[in-house]
Amino acid sequence: MSKSNPPRRLLIVDDQQAIHDSFDRIFAAEPPDDEALSDFETRFLGADSIREREKQRKKRPCYELQHANSGQQAAAMVRHAVKTKQRYAVAFVDMRMPQGLDGMETTELLWNIDPDLHVVICTAYSDHIWENVLRRLGYNDRLLLLKKPFESDEARQLALALSEKSRLSAIQRRRVRELGQEVERRRQAERAMRDMAHRDALTRLPNRPYLIKKLTRLAHRAGDGDRSLHAVLFLDLDNFKIINDSLGHDAGDELLNQVAARLKKCVRNHATTGRFAKRGETVRLGGDEFVVLCENLHDHEQAVRLAEQIVARIAEPFRIGERLVNIGTSVGVAFLNQTVRDAHEALRNADTAMYRAKNSGKGRVAVFDHTMRDDLVARLELEDALRAAVEQETFALNYQPIVDLRSGKILGAEALLRWNLADGRSIPPTQFLPMIEEIGLSARVGEWVLERTMREFMECLEQHGKVFDSAFYLGVNVSRQHLSDPLFFERLENLLLRVGFERHRLKLEINESKDTRSDEQVLHTMRELHRTGIRIQIDDFGKGYSSLTCFQDYPIAAVKIDESFTASIATDHSHAVIAQAIVQLAHHLKAGIIAEGVDSVHQLECLRKWGCNAAQGSLFSPPLDAVSLCELMQDPLRSNGIRMLRNAPAPSIALNFAPAASTLNATS
Repeated sequence: MSKSNPPRRLLIVDDQQAIHDSFDRIFAAEPPDDEALSDFETRFLGADSIREREKQRKKRPCYELQHANSGQQAAAMVRHAVKTKQRYAVAFVDMRMPQGLDGMETTELLWNIDPDLHVVICTAYSDHIWENVLRRLGYNDRLLLLKKPFESDEARQLALALSEKSRLSAIQRRRVRELGQEVERRRQAERAMRDMAHRDALTRLPNRPYLIKKLTRLAHRAGDGDRSLHAVLFLDLDNFKIINDSLGHDAGDELLNQVAARLKKCVRNHATTGRFAKRGETVRLGGDEFVVLCENLHDHEQAVRLAEQIVARIAEPFRIGERLVNIGTSVGVAFLNQTVRDAHEALRNADTAMYRAKNSGKGRVAVFDHTMRDDLVARLELEDALRAAVEQETFALNYQPIVDLRSGKILGAEALLRWNLADGRSIPPTQFLPMIEEIGLSARVGEWVLERTMREFMECLEQHGKVFDSAFYLGVNVSRQHLSDPLFFERLENLLLRVGFERHRLKLEINESKDTRSDEQVLHTMRELHRTGIRIQIDDFGKGYSSLTCFQDYPIAAVKIDESFTASIATDHSHAVIAQAIVQLAHHLKAGIIAEGVDSVHQLECLRKWGCNAAQGSLFSPPLDAVSLCELMQDPLRSNGIRMLRNAPAPSIALNFAPAASTLNATS
């Protein structure tokens, strides 16, 4: 039998062996062909007729009979057939089997095991009329009655029709099952795609599209009069880029996963204390930005308390491999109410509050109010104006003289960048210089300042060269971003040659920074500059992040004490002690020392007494344009501070260390 026409399995259930034998004869296989007769048919009927007859013979159904002598045995056989997936197509069941279950009981039992089994009840008696059978077994297209005695053709036709119906039903059930499986597979795929679309691939947190959808729903509910209180907590990580760049992206990914875990724990702990009517939800927007959405709050303070807990928790060290790393975060809080029009506005409000928190000092929490939006708009307008100023080179340069505190001689001048708007407003450097760095224009602006400073000084030399001695220098601020550029030294060398500026007249001033990512390149550039005669000065020493290791790590010619220390040395004893210690330490390590922001005679007296080399400030001169600087150089005694120095006796210097020779004007 071919695989395309497998045998049809029949189960005969009867307590008489003679009945089983009769079924065997009825469904016996067709006897083999007589060879002589086949020869004759081939010669007289033709090969085509023989092939057609063979084809029809192969299409004839083939049956596999199995026998059970009782209903219990039949049930066991059907159970095994179902288990092995070799189900029976038709069961012929005798109605009367005195030793056990009768035909109807057997049929009920078999259908309990295999509901799809077709059953033919065979009976020669009238004790169970068909109406009784239907009343008990119900109207069913899988049930037929065959009265004994029956003809062989009747049994074969019933078996053929019912087994074919069973086969087609099995095919249909299989197709329905396969279709159901395909539907479920597609549903699972849709669920997975939906999950991928609304979940961050790295942290497995919900993502921005999910958050926007959720916020949109909440905003619509608020617009429909829902008075529930919801809050959006927006945060990004401080110093994440430093860690990501220095330790690698794998370390950055691990850090983001640990941050996500801490945020979820913060939200969960806050919710389980009973402070939330409903749990909060943590979302990763992308990069190092996260959002916590708090629904159904009891009051505004709940969101602020959670934000403060998040700030404290993120500030704790993270372990990345063998390292402990520290980051921080600032959190902006915004609430959803009837005035919030859509999800993007709610998110923008929280982002604005976070920006205010970060600008107020890292590790802060700020709650959104509409004045923040006005400030942000003003900030964006100022950024646009700053970009235009960089493009059009509309900045101005001033120069503040640096004066020797022993002789009163003007040693040099610091170049100071100034920015005036078209409407006449002057933007203070403390406002626009950090902005230049934030928007990534510090390198471009710095190189413009270098070239413009050199050119303006060369013009002064051409017109008033006799008032500038050979040691007069210009101090120009450069950023670490400059020095970390491997091509900076080469570009500076080309600029010096192009302008004709003497390298010993240039001193570069750099602020210290806790960003150590480019230390190796920065140190290499500093050494190259020092080797060719360009000196390095540490600017604003004592302000923010300052380290005494700069004296030994870098080739430093001088250190400039920040004006925040200088301003209070006359009134704050601790600042005076620190400033004096810096002066003495600089001398001990053979570095010059310059004080910034000297505005009073008392400050001047303290600095001279401590042995400070030089100073700058309003006592000597405010910042001047190039023309005014030349005029001052022609007549230095116009300055009250310089006049005082030249007329004052040499100070009695108080030192705790033996002073080294001043290197302020050293050129080698």
